[in-house]
Amino acid sequence: MTQTYAPRPRRWWIALILNALFPPVGYAYAGAWKMVVVTVVGVMAGAVALNEWTLASPPGIYADGLNGLLVGAAVLAAVFGLHAAWLAGRAPPRGGRPSKLALLYIAPWALLFVANMLFGAYGPHPTYNITSAALEPTLKPGDIVMVEGARANCGRGDMKVGDVVVFRRPGDAAPYMHRIVAGPGQTVAMTDGLLAIDGTPLARRPMGSVAMPSTPLRVTEFEETLANGVRHRIYDFGPNGAHDQVRATTLAPGSWYLMGDNRDDAVDSRSFGPVPGSDICAVALKIVYAKDKSRVGRRP
Repeated sequence: MTQTYAPRPRRWWIALILNALFPPVGYAYAGAWKMVVVTVVGVMAGAVALNEWTLASPPGIYADGLNGLLVGAAVLAAVFGLHAAWLAGRAPPRGGRPSKLALLYIAPWALLFVANMLFGAYGPHPTYNITSAALEPTLKPGDIVMVEGARANCGRGDMKVGDVVVFRRPGDAAPYMHRIVAGPGQTVAMTDGLLAIDGTPLARRPMGSVAMPSTPLRVTEFEETLANGVRHRIYDFGPNGAHDQVRATTLAPGSWYLMGDNRDDAVDSRSFGPVPGSDICAVALKIVYAKDKSRVGRRP
């Protein structure tokens, strides 16, 4: 004997909560399947478009900072929820086994979740939050940097000396970010904190003394010119740091020497050695968020 289920009304408040927290589950609960399709396609297309807009015109979605982004997401969630609640209030009751209906309602959210995960892993221009001082003064904690290179696809052949890159260390899945100072076949050495490439010390122009936050220490800022002419700023506390003496090292084919711009506060190739190209995952393109708005849009 087949069990039948009496039609049940679609509660507006259930639709509101479901769609605000897990869009488009609320639309599915309300029976608005066209809106389910529109939401899945629209959210993914919108994510791609907003990402590319942010890259083309930083700060883009970060115009009002991280708090503004959270507020915008909350407003959008409320709109989704209220719309689903309105549709549920107009929808006719529905029968059917509750467990089957629950699976039917959850399926669109699962599809959107998987699509978002794939975009996060293989999207061409992901963002990274800077959490350390290793690249000061170029990048500061709290900065958000957009890069070229999917998170899940390391191994690049288009980087060059001077690029700030995302890389991984053997046995460590966390992403790190440093600057390439030398490439395959070049010889790297450091004497009293002065970097030399192929036996030639790099030119450094002093830019002044800078006070370090929350400490009585001051650091000298230099403009350093790499062997290929790329210029960037570095911090240096002086010639007596733990990593200010580096024996000459010639890089093997496919290997790159990475260093932090904050020379005395960075764990880099002076500690763990050259990094193979197979472990370099992305090249930094632009700063898309910084507390100092004058730095937004710069290439690190």
